[in-house]
Amino acid sequence: MKKLTITSLLVLWVLTSAKAQEQKPAATPAASGGGSPIESNFRLIGSVSGSKVLEQSGRLAIADPRTVFYSPDDKEIVVYFTWEGPPGQHHFEGLWKNPAGKVMMTSEFDYKVEYRRFGGYFKMLTGDSPTTGIWTLEARIDGETAGSHTFQIATGARPEGAEANAPTRRMLNPSEIYNRGAAASVLIENINAKGTRRIVGSGFFIGPGKLLTAFQVIDGAARVRVVGPQGRLIEATEVLAYNRRQDWIVLKVPIDNMPTLERASAATWAIGDRNYVLDVPAEGNRVLVETTVIGKQTLTAIGNRINIADRVARRAIGSPLMNDFGEVIGMIGGSLIPGASFNEDDAFGEGSSNLGGVSRGTLAIPIELINDSAVNATTIDGLLKAGQFIPALVSTPSVLNGNLARTINKKTDPPQVIDEKREFSLATGEAVVLITWLPREKRKGQPSVRVYDIDNQLISETLNKKKITVTPNKLSYSLWELNFAKLQPGIYRIDVLLDGDFVWRTFFRMIE
Repeated sequence: MKKLTITSLLVLWVLTSAKAQEQKPAATPAASGGGSPIESNFRLIGSVSGSKVLEQSGRLAIADPRTVFYSPDDKEIVVYFTWEGPPGQHHFEGLWKNPAGKVMMTSEFDYKVEYRRFGGYFKMLTGDSPTTGIWTLEARIDGETAGSHTFQIATGARPEGAEANAPTRRMLNPSEIYNRGAAASVLIENINAKGTRRIVGSGFFIGPGKLLTAFQVIDGAARVRVVGPQGRLIEATEVLAYNRRQDWIVLKVPIDNMPTLERASAATWAIGDRNYVLDVPAEGNRVLVETTVIGKQTLTAIGNRINIADRVARRAIGSPLMNDFGEVIGMIGGSLIPGASFNEDDAFGEGSSNLGGVSRGTLAIPIELINDSAVNATTIDGLLKAGQFIPALVSTPSVLNGNLARTINKKTDPPQVIDEKREFSLATGEAVVLITWLPREKRKGQPSVRVYDIDNQLISETLNKKKITVTPNKLSYSLWELNFAKLQPGIYRIDVLLDGDFVWRTFFRMIE
């Protein structure tokens, strides 16, 4: 085999992010057996390989991302890494290992990093007859392992239609991405039956008159209102398509000359990719957040979710997630439990986010899940009548707090719950709901507890035999003993009602 040539590591771009700078590096095992884990100073965000690297709009990108290369057509292989770590002077090494695991060449390079997030690439000239098989490039920074990337070298001509033959697209600079996304985006108001605005979310146009948003933005609405150009308020009544479990809906909103966003091809995103989202920290204020795909939620029944690194304001739910080319790869949203998030009465939904969210970053719905030609067109009122909406909690709370637990100590005053939890098994299906009443105004009525499944279907209702009176500045309690043993594994919702008003809500999971 002819000698391979390796170029030096080039660190050519930096990315600033206030949130990224606050993240702690991931822990790695100790170098020798038996020791305590040590913290790595460097975290691999992602890696990608191709045959050429391009600079567009002052940034670098692999022009033809792929992992299979063909000899003799491909004369060089470029591997691009993205890391997060402490700024300062660092020593970089790249170890190229052949299919037998032998290090064929090592590159070394010193570079002063100015920001916590940075990237660079190694380039390998393959020569005329490189060893075929699976190669590995191992990266090290200051002697620490900083990730690896595998690729394959095969013999023969590159197949026709391979990604490498696709025309190169122009990357947009952040200003262009912001302008494109903002021009196609609007705010969406969720209005209750009294005409009061409950919540505000976002949406964007994916075609003429086709406004895409998260289902949770309009859930429970009596009316939906779109804030169009120049603050014009437009009533949205028609629904072109929706999927409650996947958390998306397409509204018909005919606004003349409204720009639309182009969808990216299916599954064109990967872990470590740089992407952009329009956050809405305040009404009338959109900001561009440069973020990273850090993972995904794999859910067979309702479709996958994209997990990005940054958190955004609730007003940004329904905003587009865009790639370097200004194409939409997803939409912010994708609650795993319909109704478990984006509720203005968060104090009454205690613990819901533990079942329907992520512990780090934000979820997004992959754009390929959106089927705006689905044959389920209806209206906002039709969704309400069909039971697709979760009823809103009353705006004047009567509940100080609520608890879902395994059991309760009735001998204490006040009663004390034992083993508060949000997960039950068929073997331990007994549970109690304890509500502490402290209303702002005197109320009299019959309290009840309802259990719903994930699709908003009523499973059971337990009524108190007697009506109760709750009084301001006076604590009182209601207790229900429930048995979940006959429920199938899955996610369920509990609602507490007082004379027909929904006053408290939580969610729980049943397991085998």
